[in-house]
Amino acid sequence: MVRIVLDAGHGGHDPGAVANGLKEKDLTLSIVKHIGRLLSEYEGVEVHYTRTDDRFLELSERAEIANKLKADYFISVHINAGG
Repeated sequence: MVRIVLDAGHGGHDPGAVANGLKEKDLTLSIVKHIGRLLSEYEGVEVHYTRTDDRFLELSERAEIANKLKADYFISVHINAGG
């Protein structure tokens, strides 16, 4: 069994990058949920999330979730903005 923890960057009061009416926190959550759906189709893969809604988690809380679950992989999704 491979245990994967997916982390949608930002959330809650921390929107991340904001441009063109889009917020990084919303996009990363959507991307992570999509990745989770795809990965869950594989036999022997267990998918967990640090968040599945719009809430703020400290970086240490995100790592703690993965460590408590004894994750084999921790994937954190972010979208950077350039000036």
